Amino acid sequence: MKHSNTPLTIPARCNQELESLIKRHSVAVTYTARQVISEPGDNLDCIYYIKSGRTRHTIINLDGDEKILYTLSEGWFFGEAPNDLEKETGLRSTAEEKTVIYQIKSDVYHMLLDTNKLFRDTILLSYAHKIMILRYEIENLSFNSCKNRLKRLFCSVVDSSALIDGQWYALKVKYTQYELGIIVGSARVTISKMMNALCSENSVRLINRQLQIHKSVYDEYLLSLKTLDC
Repeated sequence: MKHSNTPLTIPARCNQELESLIKRHSVAVTYTARQVISEPGDNLDCIYYIKSGRTRHTIINLDGDEKILYTLSEGWFFGEAPNDLEKETGLRSTAEEKTVIYQIKSDVYHMLLDTNKLFRDTILLSYAHKIMILRYEIENLSFNSCKNRLKRLFCSVVDSSALIDGQWYALKVKYTQYELGIIVGSARVTISKMMNALCSENSVRLINRQLQIHKSVYDEYLLSLKTLDC
């Protein structure tokens, strides 16, 4: 595996049969961009299914510093572990953009686990993907440079629907340098230096305050994803 190319974001996945089942047993709630969904120490009385949008999930130390574990997109669950273990959540979960979530009450969640194979199998798949992402992140932080972690992050949020000037892609998500430090696990001053280095090597550019990444960098990222399940 190439440590520089493992993704933080679990790809979107959709199953109409599953979504129809969840819709009948849940309440839809809309969150605005950057709105906090749950905080460490919260007792969750439901689990969450992402109908649309994108969520970020971070751990926080005693000094208030954050580190991202993963981001989730359409078709994925979160909040399963606190419900299954009957413990408080240890994560801060935040909507990165406008996000619609189906909230499934804890008693309904356990009923569906007991009675519906599709639901149960999807929950197990959700657990498995998160474990893999955490393993990749441990490897990434241990073996990969800050600069490459930034490139990997930017590639994971590329808007590939339009190519700008024949060789650049915009990003779907805007990050401050503070947020970038949280995500890749580096100090803000390091982020600033690495961003300058990425611009100098023509991997990224800033146009009208919008960050763009070069097509060649994104193509290399896509190629690497084909090896993730090997």
